[in-house]
Amino acid sequence: MTNSFKYLLIILFLNTCSSDFDNSFEANSLITPNFTFSNHLIDCNLKENSNLLNLESFLSNLVKDKFYKDNNFSLRAYFPKTDYVDKFILDIQNHSYDDIFSSFINDLSIQGFDEVASCNFNTPKLDGLSLFDNNGKDEQLLITTEILSCSYNDGYNFGTFKLAVDRFLNEMSSLKIPYKALYLQNQNSSDKFIWINNFYSDDYSNEITNLWINTNEAKEIKDEFLENAQCIKSDIYNSYAIN
Repeated sequence: MTNSFKYLLIILFLNTCSSDFDNSFEANSLITPNFTFSNHLIDCNLKENSNLLNLESFLSNLVKDKFYKDNNFSLRAYFPKTDYVDKFILDIQNHSYDDIFSSFINDLSIQGFDEVASCNFNTPKLDGLSLFDNNGKDEQLLITTEILSCSYNDGYNFGTFKLAVDRFLNEMSSLKIPYKALYLQNQNSSDKFIWINNFYSDDYSNEITNLWINTNEAKEIKDEFLENAQCIKSDIYNSYAIN
């Protein structure tokens, strides 16, 4: 075999491997989330002359308004797990094709929300889907919510991440722990996402630790997650559905 022929075989082999890699990467890039709702997370601060009782009263009356009965969306409030609470997040989840966010802000103002709290309404619109839902309890009950702000590592995307996600959700399903996971993605930034964990058990941390977190499967899935993405911020809240 001549040297030139050897080099030709090497070039063909490298080109084939490169082609397979490119095709695999492109195929993963084509796997996108099947979004089922849109979402806004709104950071708010209580006014100095207001308190949580004022806010609770306002929100209870707010959802009785015609605007909330005529539109297909849900509203949830997140309060930090701290002794003193002066900040919260409003989560508006829209299940229709109509863009109701501007109307929602307008209705808040009409109902006098400006007297209770100030909010940053300049928030990006997020596309969302429910990854897993095994709550087993009434959505209106108090739940613990963890919100993680994450970004994909270079060369990774939802397509590559989905394998690890599916393994994780299969494990959670087998544990039968009341739990729900949501995936939110900025419409203008597909390299960033928000992962929301909802736990419906007061003892969820011990349940996960005792049943799963120290297993080899859990460690492998954690490594897969870290290979795909990094979560730079994680906050824990008491969460309430506003109905």
